[in-house]
Amino acid sequence: MKKLFILCPFFFIFTYANTITLDYLKQQPNGISRDFYIWLYLQQNITPQEAFEAYELANRKNQQLFGLYYKKGDNKALSYKTRCEQMNLQTLLKQDSQCIANALTLKKAESLDKQSLLNLAKKLSTTHSTLSKNLEILASSNAFNRLIQTNANNFADFYLNVSPNYRTKLNQPLPTNILKDYLKSQNPLFQKVLRQAILNPNMQKFNKSLTSINPQEILPYIDAEAAFYLGLNAAKYNKNQEALTLFNHSAQRAKYPFYKNRGIFWAYLISQDTQYLDTLAQSKTLDIYSLASLELTNAKAQFTIVRDIDTNNTFAQWNTQNPFEWQRIRDSYKTSQDKAKLLEKVNYADTKAHYIWLNKQQETEYFLMPYREVFSAFSPDQQALLYALGRQESLFIPTAISTSYALGLMQLMPFNVTAIAKELGESDKVSYLDMFNPAINVPYAEYFTRPLVREFKHPLFVSYAYNGGPGFTRRLLEKNYLFKKNNPLDPWYSMEMIPYEETRTYGKKVLANYVIYQQGFGNDIKLLDLLEKTLIY
Repeated sequence: MKKLFILCPFFFIFTYANTITLDYLKQQPNGISRDFYIWLYLQQNITPQEAFEAYELANRKNQQLFGLYYKKGDNKALSYKTRCEQMNLQTLLKQDSQCIANALTLKKAESLDKQSLLNLAKKLSTTHSTLSKNLEILASSNAFNRLIQTNANNFADFYLNVSPNYRTKLNQPLPTNILKDYLKSQNPLFQKVLRQAILNPNMQKFNKSLTSINPQEILPYIDAEAAFYLGLNAAKYNKNQEALTLFNHSAQRAKYPFYKNRGIFWAYLISQDTQYLDTLAQSKTLDIYSLASLELTNAKAQFTIVRDIDTNNTFAQWNTQNPFEWQRIRDSYKTSQDKAKLLEKVNYADTKAHYIWLNKQQETEYFLMPYREVFSAFSPDQQALLYALGRQESLFIPTAISTSYALGLMQLMPFNVTAIAKELGESDKVSYLDMFNPAINVPYAEYFTRPLVREFKHPLFVSYAYNGGPGFTRRLLEKNYLFKKNNPLDPWYSMEMIPYEETRTYGKKVLANYVIYQQGFGNDIKLLDLLEKTLIY
């Protein structure tokens, strides 16, 4: 699920209330699991000193932990920077230069009038030159013209820190000579700007200007991602030869097989040269691109799909619903001189996912179907979707915890657990810690997916909603610029244009999972047929 940060958590009565102690936290290994337990501990009836000690134990001091610590702790202990960040804008502007620089963002500054911006820029000019320069640009009548007189880093810093609404003022053609200079600087932030702009339907003038440059002149200076999105942009404006050059470069420079396969597949889409498909069909990695190539060529897959592994038929001798026990095994395995002994600890019927996590074999794609006694309560279609989501969310590790405290096998966010428990009348029976039990976690996830399936229907759109949220998916599809029947590059083009990077990748991986799981249930489902059904406009 998408990593949403909630400053003020949702509360309901939990069975773990007042059972987590500071001593217990100190005995646990450092990491995300302990951070989550600290989050729970900070919701208990504890003293400011206990809150301080627990907060200091945290590995990642995020907003969720800080919000609780702030309520429990001694506010005088707040840092100078934090006090500045909590001031309203008018109070902040009366502070010294350091306080203003600590807390004033360009998004906040957009609401100020021209003279206020210039006064601030002057005040900060000697101590915070970058912020001062950005404020001067905000005050100018044509921010874009001022901006392109700066370097690639300044351009990127400004673009990435203004609001989406203000960003539309930057929708102007970027002169070719300046684009070339910016790219030759190899500034990673500017390459990020290019990706974001190309994904933004409100930046058409800017994006069209990106096609003015000869790809051969910039290939030595751009990374795989920048090359790919410049290729997409070229394809949009029917510059297919330029797009092909960029896709080939992206495939060559890609670090991971998924992105290498993406570049090769797009080279095929643009050129219709089946040699690219033949190359892709030899991939030893299963993903949406290699699956499509196998369907188009009828070639034999070069990877092995494994749906089950042989283990002891008994259950593990350790608590598989305790995240710290799995963390200790996992961390020990990395440095152990006797890995075989540790593998024996997970060589059981209920720890097959753990075994594979530690001992994954090359050129093997694992599509386990664990906890059948839980999943079998649902129809084969529901099971295929839940397994597809679960594989991507946690690789079926029941005690998985994300950095935003999404929980368990299906990675349910705490506020969703709260809402579902309330709707089911289980608020007094189910705790967040129960999410480490697949027998509770999976039915809660199935309940969560019901309205998503009703509204979005297609598994690709359901996966977008599961990860990015139903509101995001609804707004995205309502804009009516993606998944078009009259776009010869769709649905592939639309899948690459999802604005959230995590959701974009997530949807493609879940859809590939879904096809494999449907086939595992005996359904002769084809990826390309399924993709055709995404063309809704």
